[in-house]
Amino acid sequence: MSVSQFRRRVIAVVVVCGALAFLLGRFTGFEPRWRGLSDGMTQPEVKQALGSPTRTGTTGTIGAGNRNVARWEYKRGRCTYCVDFDYIGPGGVPVVFRTERFSEEWDWPSWWPWRPAKARA
Repeated sequence: MSVSQFRRRVIAVVVVCGALAFLLGRFTGFEPRWRGLSDGMTQPEVKQALGSPTRTGTTGTIGAGNRNVARWEYKRGRCTYCVDFDYIGPGGVPVVFRTERFSEEWDWPSWWPWRPAKARA
């Protein structure tokens, strides 16, 4: 095998491994399960799809029956995924009516010597 054939094969292997890594990251893990949520899912269905929430609580929103809307939060890296449940299901069962995703904004570490200057008012 000549050097040029070896280089072509190495480059092909690197490209295939990169594509495989991208596809595995895209189609496995939390994000695809998150995209699979739909309105009207019950709490046990969401728990089965996403697992146990990082935090549970209520929002300031008043939903059906003058009850606060229940919120489950899932923290994954710098993103927070929120699932809101309202008591609009049959017999007052809480079901999904809203999903939100928040991403923390990255900031320069305070200890970096070349931190960019902030604008002054």
